[in-house]
Amino acid sequence: MGNSNGSDPLHGPDLRLSQTCKAIGNPVRLAILRYVLRHPDCIGNEILLHLPDGGPHAQSTLSQHLRVLRDAELLEAYSDGPAVCYRVNASQIAWLRDQFGAMV
Repeated sequence: MGNSNGSDPLHGPDLRLSQTCKAIGNPVRLAILRYVLRHPDCIGNEILLHLPDGGPHAQSTLSQHLRVLRDAELLEAYSDGPAVCYRVNASQIAWLRDQFGAMV
């Protein structure tokens, strides 16, 4: 059911915003995102080594967190030989900033 202006909170921008907020709602994923913002084109092992002491220290756990951030389109991944490199999706961050800006 949509409202009179055609927006449906279960679809479209509201759903996308909710999923994005859920992805960054985990403190470890937020730390990963901040690290990648400061160190574009880094590899997973670099991220793992620089996470806070309370963060995950298993590659499999890091991989799960990276998957959530990629699924939310906050991170982009690409292959560089045998390594997978990560960078922040600037257009998704800009979209997120616009969404929050529209709330005030």
